[in-house]
Amino acid sequence: MPTDYSRPLLLAGTAGGSEPDSLRARIEASQVHISVDPTVPGSGTCLRVLVADLRRLPVQLSLDPGRGSKRLGDDLVDQVLRIAAGIDPQRSIRVGGAPPDAVHVQVGVDHAAADLTGVPDGHGTRIRRPGYPFPRLEHAGSGLGAVLTAAMLTGEIFKMVTALRPGTYRHIDTLNFCPVALFSSHHRAPEHLHVERLALVGAGAIGTAVALILSVLEATGDLTVIDRQIFESPNVITYSLGTDEDAGARLPKVDIVGTALQRMNIRRVHGTVDDFISHIDAGTMPLPHTVLGAVDNIAARHDLQRIYADLVLDGGTGGRAGTTVSLHEALPTGPCMRCYFPTNNATVTAEQRLHQATGLPLARIAQGDQALTEDDLRGLPRQGRRLLEQHLGKPVCGLGRVMNLTTVNGDNSYQPSAAFVAQQAASLMVGALIARAHNEDSNVRMRQIEYDTLYGPQLDMIDDRRPRSDCYCQTSQDVIRAVRNERLGAVEAYRL
Repeated sequence: MPTDYSRPLLLAGTAGGSEPDSLRARIEASQVHISVDPTVPGSGTCLRVLVADLRRLPVQLSLDPGRGSKRLGDDLVDQVLRIAAGIDPQRSIRVGGAPPDAVHVQVGVDHAAADLTGVPDGHGTRIRRPGYPFPRLEHAGSGLGAVLTAAMLTGEIFKMVTALRPGTYRHIDTLNFCPVALFSSHHRAPEHLHVERLALVGAGAIGTAVALILSVLEATGDLTVIDRQIFESPNVITYSLGTDEDAGARLPKVDIVGTALQRMNIRRVHGTVDDFISHIDAGTMPLPHTVLGAVDNIAARHDLQRIYADLVLDGGTGGRAGTTVSLHEALPTGPCMRCYFPTNNATVTAEQRLHQATGLPLARIAQGDQALTEDDLRGLPRQGRRLLEQHLGKPVCGLGRVMNLTTVNGDNSYQPSAAFVAQQAASLMVGALIARAHNEDSNVRMRQIEYDTLYGPQLDMIDDRRPRSDCYCQTSQDVIRAVRNERLGAVEAYRL
């Protein structure tokens, strides 16, 4: 079965406003050439992730094997070719010199011949374009830094091959960013990550990116993975783990994550948060210290809070084109996930979702029994016309469901997605996990972070968050405390 590139192409079309056929032709004609300095710590991991991320776009890829002391090992080249073939067996990578007019991306610090260069520095990344020198690297690149660097480089390549409209993006000329310390100066955080009673809710695009980072960090400890879905063909292009063969086998997503984390003690819940809570209350699974939330709707985020873990680190993607990433840090005593996502303000109706996706006026959507006409399409954005033109003559009231724009069983199926975006969200989550694991100050202020990957991390993307005075976490603290005490008691019984 041919690899399905529809979701990254939808993301590119939504972001750039291009016609699907011309956009696909442009991307398929794009040549991207990769080179790497294997003497740089973390470069091998970065290369593997970079190749996988770029193979999830229908571009033509080539790899420079290097020369002399900087020649790539045969094992690494073979690994890279296998990774790419597992994503799209029909698009091979050419090993050799750069084709004419190829975009040249380099992993390393010597970027004289490259159009774009990046390198992991500790848990962070440094990105440069020609004319902007690299400073001295402070730390050996970690697995987190390597994944973030690959994701950031892929994001820049994405901008270059999709011809986005002026004013909808920013080329990053120079970037120094660490998801642990953000933009602050910092001492080297320990690379090895050991976690106790960690839970990951959601094994989708963000969840598999979290698992990838934990894997390359060689994390140890206990992790419970909760997801009720099966890994399928469209997931191969948008997730950071899983192959075309896994999709054919229709493996549970929790198994995809569990297989990647060989050093951790993995508990799998192929079900819902309610199923996980039932295990906790029955004493068959422990109450987690920390929940990593990788879900995609408000109801699911509220479910995260019902676990009443010590800390929730919620990552998300969204925005107009699905390129915005976010992190919300939450406590059972507030700010909690309900503070960030109050139901009365944030619920999006099917009509609003249809309007946001197509530009069709809400007043016209309200006339739901009237069939869609050519007149309705005039003046709409190009992407909206493309989505609607195949449904001419159908009643407007049913379009949201026909076009998969409604929320079904808690999943928003209209979601442009790309692995490099999810990896940046996951980097914020794991960065926060590391920061809090090595910070002894119990009064650390809770952070809310958000930025558009088409522009990159910004100094003003970080806000402190305080509880809402009318939120459940403030008005029902006695109930929350009682539930937590009971579940903590179940933890002790579980240990015995």
